[in-house]
Amino acid sequence: MDYAIIEKLKKLRKSKKITQEQLAEKLDISRSKVSSWETNRRDMSITEAIKLANIYEVSLDNLFEINKITEEEYVKISNKFLKDKNITLEEKVKIIELLRECLKKNNINEFYENYKMTQNATK
Repeated sequence: MDYAIIEKLKKLRKSKKITQEQLAEKLDISRSKVSSWETNRRDMSITEAIKLANIYEVSLDNLFEINKITEEEYVKISNKFLKDKNITLEEKVKIIELLRECLKKNNINEFYENYKMTQNATK
């Protein structure tokens, strides 16, 4: 696995304030298996990845940082969104609430993908 993914696995576990042992219990695996993921000695199965994403309340693409949004893209989207007169204030409030929920779950990429789909649909 990529170094950034390994660090993210550790960060997510620590942000949930759980130990490797506690995570292993939740996944019904050994603590050494969790440790081997976090030290890049072993890859996880897709089933384990799905269970892990559910525990951390993130999507798989967020867990593995697929299609990570750049800061430049984020600023561009934010500016376009705030200046867009075709989006009503009520719609902007709904989108901001959705964004807040995604940020709580550390899942900004899912929000970005949903936003891109709505923009493509309106073109």
